Amino acid sequence: MLRRLLVLVLFFISPYCAAEEVNDLYSALVPITDQGSSAREQGVLDALQNVLIKLTGNSQTFQSARLAPFISDANGYVDALSFEDLPLSLSPKDNPLDSLSFGLRVKFSRSAIDLLIRQAQLPVLPSNRPTFLVWIVRDDPVVGRGFIGEDLVSENATNSVDAAFLARFDRAMQSRGIPYILPTFDLEDQLALPVEQAWNLVADDLVSASQRYQVDGWIALRFYRTSTGEVRGSWLYQAGGRRRLNDFRSEGDDMFLATTVDNIVDRLTRSFSYIPRADTNELLLEIYNIDSYSTYQSVLKQLKKLEVIDSVDLFSARGNQITMSVGAEGGLELLSNALVRSGRFSDRNVGIETENQQLTFDWIK
Repeated sequence: MLRRLLVLVLFFISPYCAAEEVNDLYSALVPITDQGSSAREQGVLDALQNVLIKLTGNSQTFQSARLAPFISDANGYVDALSFEDLPLSLSPKDNPLDSLSFGLRVKFSRSAIDLLIRQAQLPVLPSNRPTFLVWIVRDDPVVGRGFIGEDLVSENATNSVDAAFLARFDRAMQSRGIPYILPTFDLEDQLALPVEQAWNLVADDLVSASQRYQVDGWIALRFYRTSTGEVRGSWLYQAGGRRRLNDFRSEGDDMFLATTVDNIVDRLTRSFSYIPRADTNELLLEIYNIDSYSTYQSVLKQLKKLEVIDSVDLFSARGNQITMSVGAEGGLELLSNALVRSGRFSDRNVGIETENQQLTFDWIK
């Protein structure tokens, strides 16, 4: 089990990582008590809540008064239902509902859910999502302060406590549909960010140590357990040109990670989400390096994948450059960020402010 987790950790720690296209946002697997109709109805509602939280980037979405009129019949949004055994990550040992051993897989209609979000004027977190680097430091009364996950990258990794913690953290991030990586904890990391600097949340050192990973932002989380069993800590993040610090406390481990991750992600995603509007901004998008019709088709396909884009039309073509008329719900800045995060477009005017509604990019083959 530990070796398998180590493989997963190493998979997520590539030093060069772009934004990630997150799949499976319109389905959820939720625990249910039995296969009866009452449990099934509750399971569909729980799955709808899970999906809407993933799509909006806000853990409080289901409490929105604007949503209430649209969810009286959650079954109306369902495409398919199936019963499944719960995976190890949701087994009774880890699940707060200890009696549960199987779950309900609910796949929702993408078009119906998208219409629901638009009608309820909920925020949208595009599927092409930012990737975050996560530093986690624990202060243990026996072994002292240390990075969680550092021991797991050694060949003789045996720290089952760290492995269990990272498995729970991974579950919490996956439930929100947020891509992340862990540091490699190699010599370069050790020199750039000593554990005491990470514990003290020294922002300049965190920025310097995180730069090599080429991520969209970073999160630093520190915590310790008091003599009464209470978990206390702080987190600091930087993303979308913003930096935020906050403290937290929890009565125990059961809700500590899920609540903390929700708190962080709710704030992080505000820089990357938008409210869909009935009227879209018409923008001109110049794209260079278009040398064939097949390349043009690839560009068009990529643009249509971005949720912020409502419509795309060819405005003009000249040489290796095309100009597209783009209807973008989130505005110029959000469209620009989405294009860059896709990994297929390079901004020709990075760092330069433009006064018109026009963007200029190179297509990356």
